[in-house]
Amino acid sequence: MVKCPVCGRANLRRERRHAEQDGFELGIYVAEVCPTCGEVFWMERDVTKMEMKAKQIGIWGLEQRTRVATVGNSLAVRIPKRLARFLGLRHGLEVTLHPLGKDKLIIEEATKRG
Repeated sequence: MVKCPVCGRANLRRERRHAEQDGFELGIYVAEVCPTCGEVFWMERDVTKMEMKAKQIGIWGLEQRTRVATVGNSLAVRIPKRLARFLGLRHGLEVTLHPLGKDKLIIEEATKRG
């Protein structure tokens, strides 16, 4: 058995796990999981499959850094063109913003909210 390289306290166990990226399902794969700290280790061949699936559904490479800017008395977040296109955002679209905890922000098209 192999000890967890992160915490070093427990032996890794093999489990079937759902893989996801940004809320999109990438499939079910066998992973080695630490029962103590919960760290998950994927097989390299499976990571390659996950990457191919992410590219296939169009989410590979969408994550980008941006800066918060000041516009008048408000703050603005620039959304890169590729990400905006993927999300269906366009100039003049009315959206609703609401926090999901302290470090995530949900953007929904205003007409899609109930």
